[in-house]
Amino acid sequence: MRKETRWTHFGEETETPEPPETTPVQEQSPPEVGVALRANRVRLLIGFFAIFALAVLIRMVDWQVFRSARSVEASAQTDDLSRGRIVDSHGLLLVTDSFNWDIYVSPRDYRNDKTTLDLAKIAATIGVPVETLTTALAQDGFSVQVAKDVSEAQCLAAKHAKEVPTWIWCDGRRKRVYPLDTLAAHIVGFTNNAQIGRAGLEASYDGWLRTMGNWQADQLPGQPEPLPDEWKTYLPSPAGRDLVLHLDAALQYQVEKRLAEALTKYEAKAGTIIVMNPRTGALLASVSLPTFDPNKTSETTLEQVTDSAVSEPYEPGSVFKLITYAAALDTKRITPDTLFSDPGKLAIGSRVILNAQNKVYGTIAARQALANSVNTISAQICLDMGRDDFYRYIRQFGFGRPTEVDLAHESPGIVKRPGTEAWSQYDQAANSFGQGISVTPIQLISAVGTIANDGIVMQPQIVKGLVWDGNVYNLPPRRLGQAIKPETAHTLTEMMVFTVESYVAGPKLVPGYRVAGKTGTAEIPIPETGGYTSDLSITSFVGFLPAADPQIVILVKLVEPKASRWAEKVALPVFGQVARDAVWILKIRPDDRMP
Repeated sequence: MRKETRWTHFGEETETPEPPETTPVQEQSPPEVGVALRANRVRLLIGFFAIFALAVLIRMVDWQVFRSARSVEASAQTDDLSRGRIVDSHGLLLVTDSFNWDIYVSPRDYRNDKTTLDLAKIAATIGVPVETLTTALAQDGFSVQVAKDVSEAQCLAAKHAKEVPTWIWCDGRRKRVYPLDTLAAHIVGFTNNAQIGRAGLEASYDGWLRTMGNWQADQLPGQPEPLPDEWKTYLPSPAGRDLVLHLDAALQYQVEKRLAEALTKYEAKAGTIIVMNPRTGALLASVSLPTFDPNKTSETTLEQVTDSAVSEPYEPGSVFKLITYAAALDTKRITPDTLFSDPGKLAIGSRVILNAQNKVYGTIAARQALANSVNTISAQICLDMGRDDFYRYIRQFGFGRPTEVDLAHESPGIVKRPGTEAWSQYDQAANSFGQGISVTPIQLISAVGTIANDGIVMQPQIVKGLVWDGNVYNLPPRRLGQAIKPETAHTLTEMMVFTVESYVAGPKLVPGYRVAGKTGTAEIPIPETGGYTSDLSITSFVGFLPAADPQIVILVKLVEPKASRWAEKVALPVFGQVARDAVWILKIRPDDRMP
């Protein structure tokens, strides 16, 4: 059922060197038992509140939406524009159909009605002002709307009350209802008034979700399996075509809460957090803020409905050094102990690459250069590798093309290609530390997930299965290729653990778990000048855990935080909070082994 892969290369962008963050090295002892116990209590409280909040939301869904829709669905007088439901991995309802009810009159039939009529009584019965009724009846034609979006009681009165004549009737219009409001809004998306999907899953699976859609049964994957009992509260729907997601609503709720807190605390303009299973590509949570309420799309802006996780490329900064080091390790150009000489700057033609805060490191090993995020060493490694190998690995990790995630409006990012008029050797050097190349968060987390997954590239997937005819058809994980050798992935993981534990907060970031990851602090391009801002940045951290047996990979991206421009100060702490929440909610056992 998956579409064929199409690779697309897009335009270009100018760049100048970015000073990434400097990360002081401090050896720390492993977390003590007392710290781990306190962390367990904190995780227990976090999980309790997340589950309590979700329980309240589930109750609201059942009483306010699902039961109401069920009580009136059978009496809807409308074309079949029904759509299937969407539930999370535990069967919690995220999207369903409901109805808007309108009351109509036929002025011509009214004028032909010879019976004695009490318009005031009729108006009171259907719940509209008598002046509104008489105004509608004074018009011409066979159908004039007298009331819009009325209650179910008004609709039933217009249909069945004895004192209401036949030239008054109620008609229903299907509408989509998102019972959890803003929760996972960018994931589920929304439809227009014609019940056609316009964003998110509503758009990417539009042909499947619509009863009258063009998805054929022979496109279903694999063999049908019975619906699990926990999904049967809301599935199957009357429409008969439903979606079950990998998304965990409890985790999604907690991640949205953490990101909102981070935007406030660090005075950031926007942000994105994604949690993914690196072994399968399953998206367990994905949050972009600002967000919107899909029940109120008329009140939203384009900025709010755009899912930055898949649609907004940005220059990633020093996180991208992981790709440079992966390529160099895989081609055996370097080992973690290879020594380099850093003079503090590197001239390429008329342009110069500098380190963050103009630091000079002298003689330094590769593993320490990654931990300290040394720009000049990344550039040296990349230039020594040669352009063909470097850009081959960029392609193998999936940059410059869509990941084929099953969400609408995915951007392929922007990668300059060697041999084009706009490309130069300086571009290669700048790309090595994440400048002059633009990626989406979904591409970046997929690439780091590839390192966690023994070098195997997996397609990111949000949909777990399709429900049809009372059965579920599970979507198999899709392997896209082998970016680097397994032994390379293991070596780079060890270097990423060393990097995390070089940060001041690194050794105790997630008590009981060893984390592999990397920060990135990217200056923001100024298109008008071709330069970069000096005071604003996009900060990010991408990492996975447990490092010895990765179960989750997490990306945190904060746009223009005013509290600090360095990722170690803002993105890293948020990662720690989200990771501590995730291991408790997903029941990932502690594991602090070295990879």
